[in-house]
Amino acid sequence: MTQPTITDLATALDDDSRIDVVLAAAWDAFDVVGRLADSLALDEDGDEMQAMLVGIKCAEGRRLLPPPEHGRPLETGAPGPGRGGLEPYAVLLRHTEAALRRLASTPEHANDAEQLVLVAAHAATAADLLMPVRQDGGRAS
Repeated sequence: MTQPTITDLATALDDDSRIDVVLAAAWDAFDVVGRLADSLALDEDGDEMQAMLVGIKCAEGRRLLPPPEHGRPLETGAPGPGRGGLEPYAVLLRHTEAALRRLASTPEHANDAEQLVLVAAHAATAADLLMPVRQDGGRAS
């Protein structure tokens, strides 16, 4: 993923005035990291099972969200090498978690709070699982 894409998603995740924008950004974050996990599962220098678990958590989170209206996947690039290359994606997932928990804590989203917290938990788990996919110094996928 390119830095502008991460920045754009981060900006959208912070738009507390529009739940549709936040949910679309969360869906896109899960989609981007899920596709990354698929490619990492084929990376011979990575942990295939760990990558598959990340992909599963991203799919579970995405399944609980409405798809964004734009209807097309975001363009992504290859991550940098080693664990450091995965860090921006883990940070994006943590940002997604925080945005969803923030929405869940507001009175106007009380009816959806349980589901938002569940989706946030998927983002947190995927972030935790992502970093160990690669060992330090591994090549980029």
